[in-house]
Amino acid sequence: MSQMTHRERIVATLAGTEVDRPAISLWRHFGGIDMTSDGLADAMIGFQRQFDFDFVKFMPTGTYTIIDWGAETAWEPNDTGIRAVKRLPVRAPEDWADLTELDTSAGVLGMVNAALTRTVKAVGPQTPVLQTIFSPLTTARKLGGPATLAHIRQDPDAFAVGLATIERVTARLIADAVERGADIFYAVQSGTADILTRDEFESLERAPADRLLGSLPPDTIVLLHSHGDHLWFDEVAAWDVDAVNWHDRTSGPPMDVARRRTTRAFVGGIDAWTDLRSGTTADVTERVHEALDRATGVVVGPGCVIPTDAAVHLVSAARQAVESWPARRVTGGERA
Repeated sequence: MSQMTHRERIVATLAGTEVDRPAISLWRHFGGIDMTSDGLADAMIGFQRQFDFDFVKFMPTGTYTIIDWGAETAWEPNDTGIRAVKRLPVRAPEDWADLTELDTSAGVLGMVNAALTRTVKAVGPQTPVLQTIFSPLTTARKLGGPATLAHIRQDPDAFAVGLATIERVTARLIADAVERGADIFYAVQSGTADILTRDEFESLERAPADRLLGSLPPDTIVLLHSHGDHLWFDEVAAWDVDAVNWHDRTSGPPMDVARRRTTRAFVGGIDAWTDLRSGTTADVTERVHEALDRATGVVVGPGCVIPTDAAVHLVSAARQAVESWPARRVTGGERA
């Protein structure tokens, strides 16, 4: 078949229809240079031009949603690329009710939106750019740290007020992204049984997500990342999203098992912290091909960010591996 654009390839993979080759994207943080709009945009554009992935996972600092609420952070070089939080803005249960509305055109949120605008324009409409949107509870746990779950139980009314404020700001960030021509990478970091019970997961994660994602334009690509070691996987896979991304190599379920449990499209297959740091090009090629053999409806990717010290030649090997995988019909991804 004729060569597809990146967007055509991603859309076809997610829909379970034929593609010219498997789709792939890898992503990383750019700590130390991601706190200005030009620095962040330059990093995103340069990374895409270097590797030509099928979508750009837009990568503001992992603390971008909490700095304007008063979180104090610092860049301390590390292999995740994430800034260290030096002071949490929420330290007592009653503090949640004091969170104020944020202007997403100002401060760090405004800077990120400016970088997103430039990135979308630079890569063009045929390459999806997925803005990272943290779920409201994920942002809440970044604001309150380990005490957040205790606060939920100590003062549920104050927490509910704060979570509603966070949800309204999150809704504006989603609208900002869509307005700029971006798609959505919705990140959940609490969808795991060691953090939330199933009922808590449904009320604190799924209900806000239904509200936030339910009114998106129908052609918006929505990928769901669920982070953790004990996922509520069947519950996550039932969300009305285009694909699910999780630590399939390290925490599970592995893709072949997951495929028997859902028709949802997947993003994953690479254990970035092993494959892209200490492997060989042959190892990486084998890992990519193995992922594509294990399940249909797969966009090759990492379970989460790749390390900042990932070897360039191994990242390139992953990108080239989708070109050498035998052409076949890629099916299995369906949006319910």
